[in-house]
Amino acid sequence: MNLFDLFFGNWNEREEIISEDSLKNSNDLWADSVTTGWEYTCNLSLTTPRICIENDGFITNDTSVKPKLIGEPDKLGKDGDPSGHFGYWVRRHGHEEEFEELANISQNMIYARPSDIGRIPPKSKLEDDFKSFLIDFRTIVESNISIEKKLFMINDELSIKSEAYKDIYKKFVLEKRFPDSFFRNILCELNGVTTKTAEILWDSGYLTKEQVLNAPYSELIEIKGLGKSLISKIKN
Repeated sequence: MNLFDLFFGNWNEREEIISEDSLKNSNDLWADSVTTGWEYTCNLSLTTPRICIENDGFITNDTSVKPKLIGEPDKLGKDGDPSGHFGYWVRRHGHEEEFEELANISQNMIYARPSDIGRIPPKSKLEDDFKSFLIDFRTIVESNISIEKKLFMINDELSIKSEAYKDIYKKFVLEKRFPDSFFRNILCELNGVTTKTAEILWDSGYLTKEQVLNAPYSELIEIKGLGKSLISKIKN
């Protein structure tokens, strides 16, 4: 009997315990006879808020209600469980720790989770290092310091904080032109601004949405690649 059968082989039998009368609407299912708790998992991405990353792996044993999403408005996935843009909650059934130990998930890429630097085995040192890097990165991003100071702290301080950070930073620089690309993409949130337009604005010295919105029309019109209609669209 393989590990999956060992832990989930009786799943069909357990499902029969839940009557159809108690499942009038799957989105209204707050608890069932096999759910022993909930575990939060965030997306390991540069865009994920710090609070989500800090709560990655958090477990609650309260099965009376579905847990609320962290760092974003509540939303339900197709299965009726809490699932958002930055993270989601999964049901626990009381045998996860034993399964993780037997399956040696920290060394097995079969159970690896996606991230901005590729798939990472859960409970591994690489996962810990990357989550730590993301938390420090998001601390800088979410601070009120200037964009210039943020770039300095990422390029000159965060990048050399540890050997693990050096490797992660180097991978981002080579693959994503990091960190400029991260902040440049934020300019795409402006009305009418495409990736190409964001590059034009960034290369012209406009590093934040506020800098673009506060720039006088006479200044923006001098930038090659920006027309009257686009500037008006951005300003509106």
